Amino acid sequence: MSRIYHNDALSSLPVNQIDWQGTCWVAANYQKGPGTLVEGTVVNRSRHVITDRSGSKTRYFLLHVKVRRAHRRAFKDDGGVEVEPNYGDTQKVRTGYLHSSYKTAPKGQTDALGFKELAEIVQPPPELSDLVTQVGCLSFWLEEKQVEGVEVSDGDEVRLKTKGNGPFVESFVRLDAESGVVSNYANRDNVGASWTDKVMAFKATKEDAAAAAAAAAGGDQSKANEGVADDEWDD
Repeated sequence: MSRIYHNDALSSLPVNQIDWQGTCWVAANYQKGPGTLVEGTVVNRSRHVITDRSGSKTRYFLLHVKVRRAHRRAFKDDGGVEVEPNYGDTQKVRTGYLHSSYKTAPKGQTDALGFKELAEIVQPPPELSDLVTQVGCLSFWLEEKQVEGVEVSDGDEVRLKTKGNGPFVESFVRLDAESGVVSNYANRDNVGASWTDKVMAFKATKEDAAAAAAAAAGGDQSKANEGVADDEWDD
């Protein structure tokens, strides 16, 4: 199975040239709205470079994903504070005076998205929509610099977050299909680092701090014992 890791693997995929008819390509023009959260399986990958009339080039790496579930991103207020979306949870609602009389009802308005609705939200600009289609999948665009040092292959499970209502990815993680553990993630603090390594590093730091505290406490006790005669310990 071919894999993508660092720059060498990126170069193994052919590059598709796209001539943008506008004077200047600005991805931000297609990133309005709250955006989406998507989980699914990578079916295929491809590389594209958009060249506008000014000669500027923007290189993209595309993940063609078979979507398993998706939700609309939710924000607390206009200040941009993101909150967890309503995943479609249900709750029991009492239907009468008897405590044993209940029905199941949605817990608020769900942020879940069906495939058709998601496809409309993440559809690329019309000039690009016919160039990157993959049957049964939706395509998500990342600038190549976002995937440098990140390993992702066909068949991988991924969780990604789009930047606004469009196909452009703000961040993504690769999930371990067996354990559900986050393995690699992009647009965080250290791209390509294992989440397990981070947890172990944090644990080691805490253990070191505890050992240092114990050593300091022992030192204080030794100082307290200084000057005590040996026969005084026999009391």
